[in-house]
Amino acid sequence: MILLPLTLAAVTAGCSTFSDSDVVARVDDVELTSDELDARLTELGVTDTDVVQLEPVRAELTRWIQQQLVPDDEIAATYDARPVDAGAVCTGVIVVADEAAANAALAALESGTAFADVFQSDNLDPSLTATNGIIRCLLQEDLDTGAGTPFIDAMATLSADEPYRAVPVLDDAGAEVAWVVVRFRPWAELESAESGQVAGLVDVAEVAGDADVYVASRYGTFDVETGTVVSLG
Repeated sequence: MILLPLTLAAVTAGCSTFSDSDVVARVDDVELTSDELDARLTELGVTDTDVVQLEPVRAELTRWIQQQLVPDDEIAATYDARPVDAGAVCTGVIVVADEAAANAALAALESGTAFADVFQSDNLDPSLTATNGIIRCLLQEDLDTGAGTPFIDAMATLSADEPYRAVPVLDDAGAEVAWVVVRFRPWAELESAESGQVAGLVDVAEVAGDADVYVASRYGTFDVETGTVVSLG
């Protein structure tokens, strides 16, 4: 499916004709061509109808520009070293009955046993079965809201260098009802939606102000304050 010819026909009526090699965005000396944008949109499953609306195009241009300003390898390094600095932490959890069981599971993980194997043998929470213990990434606002809860506080201390914690689960009265073993999931293991979520948390305003960022006017303009491509209207 070729998207850009239809896009250009729709949004440049009455304007001069653009070739497939036109630059649609640039950050300093790095350029994004129409063909490259077309390929990115196709990979995302964006339809011709979506493209005419331009919002998916602006979103992908934003993503590309942000990748140039703050490359994924820099985000990955920050996330692995100290997830809270990246704004999110992604984990897997195993719920067990008590501290002894938690310590046994923790020892198995630290000795090199795969998380999935320990989860299958030890987990007591059936609600986690469908995802094999993988839970949604917690954002900084989640960590702030839940601060003081052993599980949340443990999440905030994880990193690639210190990937495991075992903490009690408390009821509203503060009584221990179970234990949870938490494993940090490094950048290399994140799903594309998760890594994209983390990347989207990066504040690019500071670096954007020092960069030469160009966006073809038919798609909009780059707003330095928000770090996004917006309409000209």
